[in-house]
Amino acid sequence: MNVTVCTPTYNRAHTLKRPFESLCRQKCKDFIWLVIDDGSTDETEDFIKECKKNADFRIEYHKKENGGRHTALNYSYQFIKTEWVINLDSDDELTEDAIELLNGIIDTLPSDKQRFWQISGRCIDAATRKLIGKEYREDINQYTGRKQRKIMAKAGGEKSNCRRVSILKQYPFPVYADTKFVTESTVWEKISLYYDSYCVNDVFRVYYTDSADSLAKGRMHSSSRMRTRYYFARFCLNELFDQFFYNKTVWISIFNIARSAMCSGTSYRTVMRELNGTIKRVLVTILGYPVAFLYVTIKHER
Repeated sequence: MNVTVCTPTYNRAHTLKRPFESLCRQKCKDFIWLVIDDGSTDETEDFIKECKKNADFRIEYHKKENGGRHTALNYSYQFIKTEWVINLDSDDELTEDAIELLNGIIDTLPSDKQRFWQISGRCIDAATRKLIGKEYREDINQYTGRKQRKIMAKAGGEKSNCRRVSILKQYPFPVYADTKFVTESTVWEKISLYYDSYCVNDVFRVYYTDSADSLAKGRMHSSSRMRTRYYFARFCLNELFDQFFYNKTVWISIFNIARSAMCSGTSYRTVMRELNGTIKRVLVTILGYPVAFLYVTIKHER
């Protein structure tokens, strides 16, 4: 068995039927569905009990105190026994041949496979039934390091990734006292500095945004989530700044760190102290803060 399907969930009993049924439709049942309940107060546990009665694949369920999706992912690593894990949100689906495709790819990875930390495939938009983003170049896996990251950035759009568990355990999500939301790219981008991705144009996931509380519709207006935005912007500027000219997330962070600091009550002095270079401090001061001030004022975010 190569793959675990991991679903972190919080009060999503009303949407879990969707991922469960997609797993029931898998052509290959050689996987484990690991559900991490992040302190739900609804009927999640009862739903999973019913799933176990009817499933023809293995299901594991573990419940923890509520701490946010990132803590649920950290918590999951102790239970995963397979080499690879693919995350499946509590309101999404896997395509019916996803596990079959992943097993085939894993079994035929190149001889230098240890350099790959994830298998990156594509998603379909559930509403339009169209592929999201651009396809990967056919020769992308011949490149390594920064060159590959630059090519990947041009593909863009939502992707579905199956990741190597041993590497994930080395890079747990940071946990902050002032927010239960951590941008997952904080970890994914960091790992990508040291390992390559094996990119394919196979479709693994169907991406939904239809429910009122869809995970894809999360807003960043609360103070807690503004702290999330601040931490991610700080990470991008401090650790990804050499990607400035091909990774738009980096230059957008010049604005985002100022905006999130203003909205969460973080002082200018603190921002300057936590940035690790003069050029970054200057850019945030002369560009980030003026633009953020106008935006926050117009949008009445404070």
